[in-house]
Amino acid sequence: MIYNGFDFGPWFDTRLMTRSLLPDYDITTRTVPGTPGERFMRADLKPLSIDVTAAFRARPTDDMAAVRRLMASRLLCLKEADLWLDDERHLGLRYKAVLTSPGELDTLWHTGEATLTFTAYDPIAYGADAQATFSGTSSLQVGGTFRTYPVVTITPGGNTSTLRLTNMDTGQYVQVDQAVSASTPVVIDMAAPQATVSGSAARVTFDSDFFSLEPGANALRVSSGTAVARWAERYVG
Repeated sequence: MIYNGFDFGPWFDTRLMTRSLLPDYDITTRTVPGTPGERFMRADLKPLSIDVTAAFRARPTDDMAAVRRLMASRLLCLKEADLWLDDERHLGLRYKAVLTSPGELDTLWHTGEATLTFTAYDPIAYGADAQATFSGTSSLQVGGTFRTYPVVTITPGGNTSTLRLTNMDTGQYVQVDQAVSASTPVVIDMAAPQATVSGSAARVTFDSDFFSLEPGANALRVSSGTAVARWAERYVG
């Protein structure tokens, strides 16, 4: 297990872990007068809880008090951090997680075991980072099994009063509604969601819709210049 950049492998055996096959859902419904039952509105993924059984790898001569203090300092992280689990490290997958319960340490001389509970409030695993450069209309191949939100940096082809990035598969687009030139880089962050011009917040049209990329082929069109899209592959389960 690697958490917050620290490899616990030399200190803990963390090969035993449990988590659900899929994150739980929050289902929103609405009662419609005159119709039986309720009408489904949407489903939202809930945080994913991951339990890791951590057993000390220690020798009888080790100073366990010092080892416990070291492990405590490495586990303490008051923010989301990358969590690499032993059963998925070979796939290059990680979660952004917080240690929400360190459990109770069951010690017996130089051995000890505790159940560490991590919570991934974003329950979809992160895979490889990817990028693609395109102009005009191009098809981007996106890996993974779940949608991802790219950051697109556009270098306009020249002076233009507006700049539009369109998802040709869905018709969604983001249109920057101010004059830009080849010397003013435009960044559209689909997850934020926001657009910037030369680092400052930019106006977008009211009907702009910040969109995601789906696994597989995605056809994008930039109205002027060249664009570089960057994203992380996402995996469910």
